[in-house]
Amino acid sequence: MTAPDRAETLYFEDFTPGRVFEWGEMSLSAEDIVAFGRQFDPVPLHTDPAAAAQSQFGSLIASGWQVAALMQRMQYECYLKRAAVIASPGVDGLEFRRPVRPGEPLSLRVEVIDRRRSRSRPDRGLVRVLATLVDRDGETVLEKRGKSFFRIRPAEADAR
Repeated sequence: MTAPDRAETLYFEDFTPGRVFEWGEMSLSAEDIVAFGRQFDPVPLHTDPAAAAQSQFGSLIASGWQVAALMQRMQYECYLKRAAVIASPGVDGLEFRRPVRPGEPLSLRVEVIDRRRSRSRPDRGLVRVLATLVDRDGETVLEKRGKSFFRIRPAEADAR
């Protein structure tokens, strides 16, 4: 399934286990990687193409934190910007599976794993997802197990 119609607001009820959202492609330029690396993760693998060429990776690679930020942006574009999201209490896991190189196109896949309504706050529910960024060959470069609170659809919340 691709991203739903942009006019549709997504509420807790729309995040059914097994539902999949997909979005892509985005990539990071060498300039993006170096700028992010210099500011937030100043390891030569991310800031110095010559030093990175001599590393075990053989070239400049993006910081895993930058790739995670890219994933977050893609999730926003895919569904969060039109969802009744409240906040995220964190992630249950984040795995950097393999390096991301400049210009490498990445696509997003998010699968709803589980959801539960809040017992203490009837206007919301918690949704757990498995989000992956994949390269052109379908190989996973980043995997995140995340969770977020979403509002209950207003008619549903009023009925409780």
